[in-house]
Amino acid sequence: MRMPPLLLAGGMLAGACAPRRPVTPAVSPAAAAGVHFAVLGSASPSDSGAPTLRLDSQVVTIRGLALQVEGGGLYGDVDLSEPHTVRLTLYDSIPGRPVADPLPPSRHPHQVIYEARIGPLAPGPYDVWVGRFDPRGRLVEVSHEPLRIEVERAPVAARAAGSDTAGAGRE
Repeated sequence: MRMPPLLLAGGMLAGACAPRRPVTPAVSPAAAAGVHFAVLGSASPSDSGAPTLRLDSQVVTIRGLALQVEGGGLYGDVDLSEPHTVRLTLYDSIPGRPVADPLPPSRHPHQVIYEARIGPLAPGPYDVWVGRFDPRGRLVEVSHEPLRIEVERAPVAARAAGSDTAGAGRE
């Protein structure tokens, strides 16, 4: 049986005009995390050690020491594209010079304290990597094994408020 062309065209037009649900791309919880990086100031000569991590309400704070080149800035880039992995890459930037170009020798690099705040992160285990971009080798150097953390679900305010009033009014 053959469909009349008018009926076929009407069916195609009705299908094209039908209301459609908007398609929202799936966003991973890590991709929605905010990132803040800052150099807090100069380190003292006695400051040493590996980066430290602090977890507070699904936000991880990484604090560490790094050399900052003379006339340039120290910056941090966070990669959350791999599930349950946080990668902080430190890099130097000198005004007017591409980041990937090797830096001229710095006569007076100084040690600074940096801090990166990342989150909120989805609950679960994470490997946290901290490395430094080396433009000469075009690679990221990592000086230690990843730090393993466990992000717990943030407490629900309603649950906390309910436990405060659970015994109120009873005699």
